[in-house]
Amino acid sequence: MLAQADAFLTRVRAAASKVRDLSRLSDWICAYTTHPKDTSAPWSFEDHEMQVEIANCDAPKACVRKCSQVGLSELSVRIVLGLLNIYTNSTAIYTLPTTNFARKFAKARIDSVISGSEVLSASVNKDNDSSELKQLAGSFLYISGSFGQTSAISVPADFLIRDEVDFSNQVALSTFASRLGHAENGGITRDFSTPTVEKYGISDKYDNSTQARYVVKCDSCGKKVAPEFLNDVIIPGYDEEISKLEKSDLINPKYDINGAFVACPSCHNPLTQANLCDASKREWVHAYERGTRDYIGYQVYPYDVPKVNPVPKTLRALDEYKKKADWVNFKVGVTYEDAETSFLEEAIDRGTCLDWVMPRELAAAGCVFAMDVGKVSHMLVGKRSGVYLDVIHAERVRETGEGEVFERAYELMRMYGVVKGVIDAGPDFSTALKLITKGYHNQVFACYYVRSTRTSLANLDVKEVDQVINANRTGTLDETARAANKGQIRYARMEESATIKAHLRALKRVETDNAAGERVGSWIKTDDDHYSHTLNYLKIADSMVDYRGAKAPVPATPMMGKLKLKSVSSQPPESELIS
Repeated sequence: MLAQADAFLTRVRAAASKVRDLSRLSDWICAYTTHPKDTSAPWSFEDHEMQVEIANCDAPKACVRKCSQVGLSELSVRIVLGLLNIYTNSTAIYTLPTTNFARKFAKARIDSVISGSEVLSASVNKDNDSSELKQLAGSFLYISGSFGQTSAISVPADFLIRDEVDFSNQVALSTFASRLGHAENGGITRDFSTPTVEKYGISDKYDNSTQARYVVKCDSCGKKVAPEFLNDVIIPGYDEEISKLEKSDLINPKYDINGAFVACPSCHNPLTQANLCDASKREWVHAYERGTRDYIGYQVYPYDVPKVNPVPKTLRALDEYKKKADWVNFKVGVTYEDAETSFLEEAIDRGTCLDWVMPRELAAAGCVFAMDVGKVSHMLVGKRSGVYLDVIHAERVRETGEGEVFERAYELMRMYGVVKGVIDAGPDFSTALKLITKGYHNQVFACYYVRSTRTSLANLDVKEVDQVINANRTGTLDETARAANKGQIRYARMEESATIKAHLRALKRVETDNAAGERVGSWIKTDDDHYSHTLNYLKIADSMVDYRGAKAPVPATPMMGKLKLKSVSSQPPESELIS
């Protein structure tokens, strides 16, 4: 009863104050919640001291880019419950990737914290106590998935906690953020996630933050340092970078995995377990001053909770993951890209080795053509050379309403002797239709991106009569990236080279949870990516040509009687279309 009285007085003081002081939230968590594994013991930050500043952060926006197994999911639940308990008649939304995930999380994590707290359990309104909505005295907590049902998407809120940001529906997360529009001072937002790729999700937010690191004062040199796991972890006997570590290396007797340690970036001596565990020698240091960035941001490494995550244990966890990228994301807590998740910069640089074939009459023959249609349309011309698809010309054309894009595309197709062309069917199908009509039968195809094709094992569904292709967006981009990273796509050195490279590098593959809770891959843009899709269309056009001794068809005067155009009916169902 005394605890409930104290909690009530805390709420009264908060309600009387016009300034929301969040800087003592860690005290409330310790006073009114219990240990997750022993509800008879109070919550403690022992061995997790790095969480205190995160809990007490009083900025409107904060983000945490983290590894797994550092207790931040437990903390995020206590943060939102603390806010709702202290600030009366408030509303919070807690998001997770999917509805099923959210329901399980509510039962396993949120309900257990409430039931273990005398103050919180006494404040629950039993009429509003489900896995989607909880009422605590006069405050409300909505728990929602970003995929599937989003019942809280129209609810005005004061607090928004977005957990597992990188695996959530980014559009839905933005919509949830708009629900803080009427909150005092714009409300409070807290974002937590393991990262995936650069410039996406939590990493994009962290890059826009104060970029705090939990530094350690080195026992050897006395300097405060912020070691990087992939740079400063040392395995005795192993001379490569940690990013090159493979599962087979874990059982190689030449490498002392059990003796692995974090080296001081300054003096290169070991940062011992005792050194890392000494909370008096640890503190958060921000790279940028508050107010200069959108977020207060924290990077959490496994050795920021060293007793739970000793270095050898973290290294051996590589054996638990099918993909190294997942190990780096989840166990190390940083971004990672490889041939499966991006167009590699070194492959692009190495492949940019050809001479440009300037547009002119009879510039080439037997080529393929692709175009990504927009206000500025991006065009590529390619030619098969043995195992290589050579990109020999690129250009951008702005449409002003005078038909410039169509005229230039048709001119390029004629000069390069194009035998197959694939044109983006959206957002304006008319350009593709004009080129289909102008060319000879099956020379040009309009392409729609879809989630799946009629044949699940094929990435393309070609309708020759209509001259339309339904292309599995993820599957075809996977194939194009694979070919590019293997060096099977080469590029001419030309004016557009830098832009092509930038667009390819802006496309990243991530895996998120769909509404059914299944992990699915998709390619997302982190910046302008038009040439990426143009290259994908070029690869599709190339795949439709038999280069094994077959002669290219000779262009002839268009014969309209051979065409059967169904520009509307041939479009796949809207539910299957992907922009």
